[in-house]
Amino acid sequence: MAWWQWATATLEALLLAILTLLWFDSLRERRGWRLAEHRRLLIVPACAIPVGFLIVLISPLWLALVLIGAPMLAIAVMAMAS
Repeated sequence: MAWWQWATATLEALLLAILTLLWFDSLRERRGWRLAEHRRLLIVPACAIPVGFLIVLISPLWLALVLIGAPMLAIAVMAMAS
């Protein structure tokens, strides 16, 4: 595997981790939301990080850049909204 595949996959994992942490923070601010009651809801985004890493790792460069752009755009929108 080329160096750019590992670099893009690592960047994707970091972006998904940031997006997941921001989503957890927004859930924590909701009234009446408790972690103990909604543990199953948190499994899906936690599994998205390694799955996104693997998908970007095996995809061609143009698709990897598109997949990196989606969480980057979501993080930018969330940053502008706050």
